[in-house]
Amino acid sequence: MKKLITTLTRNRRNLLGKAIFRALIAAGALAFANAQAQDTSDRLLGLVEPIQATKPLTLGITVVHLMDNFYTGIAYGIIDEAKRSGVEVAQVSVAGAYGNVKEQFAQLQAFKSLGVDYAVLSPAAYSGFDPVINDLAKSGIKTISAGIPVNSAKVTFGVLQDDFQIGRSLGKALCDDGAKGKKVIVVPGSAGLEWSRLRYEGFKEVATECGADLGDPAFKGDMTLADGLSQTQDLLMRTPDAQYVFTPVSYLGMGAAQAVRQSGRKVKVLTSTMVKEEETMIKDGRMLAVASEPGIIMGRLIVQYAIREHEGLPMPPLAKPNDSVPYPHFNVPTVLITKDNVETHPYNFYEYPPKDWKVSGN
Repeated sequence: MKKLITTLTRNRRNLLGKAIFRALIAAGALAFANAQAQDTSDRLLGLVEPIQATKPLTLGITVVHLMDNFYTGIAYGIIDEAKRSGVEVAQVSVAGAYGNVKEQFAQLQAFKSLGVDYAVLSPAAYSGFDPVINDLAKSGIKTISAGIPVNSAKVTFGVLQDDFQIGRSLGKALCDDGAKGKKVIVVPGSAGLEWSRLRYEGFKEVATECGADLGDPAFKGDMTLADGLSQTQDLLMRTPDAQYVFTPVSYLGMGAAQAVRQSGRKVKVLTSTMVKEEETMIKDGRMLAVASEPGIIMGRLIVQYAIREHEGLPMPPLAKPNDSVPYPHFNVPTVLITKDNVETHPYNFYEYPPKDWKVSGN
């Protein structure tokens, strides 16, 4: 494997009918659910059969940051699966934060000198990547969308999660808790992130159907614990009868949970992306539900799909392009972590890379 450098700074589809596609997605979701209660010996959960690369294949990776299990899990899943499958990873680059698109543009351009076949992109913003992706294509480099969507039809394929469905799942957890008529604070985070908007829209759709009273969202600030804390503190003061807080991602959610504890009020938080600290918050009731976001599985699937695309092999069924994701993609099924499964969910298989694992070269 080439030296890995951390830098902080259509495809073919099976001609299966819609009914078969839905059945396969349902089977994948069932495999995810079953994996919580049994030995997860199949690292791909039956979503795709693992194969070995028979042709040279090199990937370059750029992610938003490595501060949580989601992006770290994607990087770990790609690197570990690449080792198992005869694929090389030339470089892992890190933009540093949402909004750092100039840094990420430079990282993508650097892949041209490394001889990569595919650029794996977890974008620091939703829009603006078309020119650089097109430029990579002129150099023979295809782009894979990883984890969150990017607004470019020039992407070859994506391995993502259905952000609207994540929101709907959290909305269902809210409704199942008896939220009719109860006030919900919304802390949606930064503006301009399509995945965050979709989660809010999915949550709102279900929550309003069951009669929950949602506050107006203000897309602002950063996706940080500090922003979750400060915004929730302010909203709790202005909404003394609030009983829930919705946020689209863990750092905002943990900040919200901290604000709730400081207030001394019994307010439940719903959020997405599992980190270790949230396990206790779920157990003690500060968090009602957290969407899993299995980055490790996504990383593994990216490698397996890239092998197939590179070698002209049949691809597993992919969802068709849509307004938010304008390229073929696979959505990894959503799993909610609640008090019912917080003790049994296989975190090391889905979300948590090994504690001593670092992005490093050899």
